[in-house]
Amino acid sequence: MSDSQVSKVTLEGDDTLKRTLASAESDIRELDQTENARLVQQRAQAAAPKRTGQLRASIVAKDLGKGAACVTSDLIYAPVIHYGWPAHHISAQPFLTTAADNSAQLVEANSLRETQRILGRVRGA
Repeated sequence: MSDSQVSKVTLEGDDTLKRTLASAESDIRELDQTENARLVQQRAQAAAPKRTGQLRASIVAKDLGKGAACVTSDLIYAPVIHYGWPAHHISAQPFLTTAADNSAQLVEANSLRETQRILGRVRGA
């Protein structure tokens, strides 16, 4: 082929690829983390110290939107139990951190499975 000859390449499916990749990116960024938070919640409830049962019952999973969730308690003394208060001779009982650590592999597996499901919808070139 000489320098004066021009080759033309047409990529079919380019628009579909761009559109489905953009959709997948958005879906992955906003991946619902509620199920993952519930896994941590269940483990935190099981690990929380039980004196009256109020602390365990107060631990909830909350959807924060935009791909975020949290596990929390609205009891005023929950952080004191979790982190401790040495000045008051209260030892830390990090039930929530332990639950999060013990759930990490399941959370990662769930997130990977959902991400792969979303990427499976990508089409085009």
